[in-house]
Amino acid sequence: MKDKQNKTGSSAKPPTGEQLRVQSETTILSAAWNALAEEQRLAWCDRARTNRRGGRAARLHLRNGRRLFFRVNSHRLALRQPLLTDPPEHGGYVPAPLVKLVITNRAGRITLKLKLSGGDPHGVMVSSWHPVSPGTMTCRNFVRIGPLPPLVRRMCDITRQYVEKYGVPPVGTKVFVRIQQKQMKDLIGRLIQTTSAIVRPEEGWDDEQKTQ
Repeated sequence: MKDKQNKTGSSAKPPTGEQLRVQSETTILSAAWNALAEEQRLAWCDRARTNRRGGRAARLHLRNGRRLFFRVNSHRLALRQPLLTDPPEHGGYVPAPLVKLVITNRAGRITLKLKLSGGDPHGVMVSSWHPVSPGTMTCRNFVRIGPLPPLVRRMCDITRQYVEKYGVPPVGTKVFVRIQQKQMKDLIGRLIQTTSAIVRPEEGWDDEQKTQ
């Protein structure tokens, strides 16, 4: 029995980078929640009970001050913004920029950029997934790759962030990217957009440049 237990323990898979990120985030937010004054925790609980966002199941799930505190501040933590200790006042609607993923292949160097038009690019989180087959039309799995990089001529280069997470996408595969922007109007509302593009062969680079 002892040998069987040791074998099982040795074959356990180590946590993934995403699991480690979630664990670290939970630890930080738990400590921040415990450090609040009792009046602040009661304020979050009161805001959670009066939340009217989403369907009945969503409202019931978030009628917990601690859950709402985590939901609001996890986005801010990822963006390296100061955590909110009090529920913010109801703010206005912030329009998100429209995005289009542009993948180029020049001299064998593949780059991934987001072309933005309109809206406010601040406070936007970028998520993506492993390269998929070109015939894939939707993607349900997304993992954060980081905040939206600085704009250069309305383009954001996400190559480094993507490659560090998933490697260089092979020619002929499709890449999906999702952006999320938190809306402080109702604390938990968020704008989500998904865009995708196929990695073309090198000879298609000129055609890709014409779309920018």
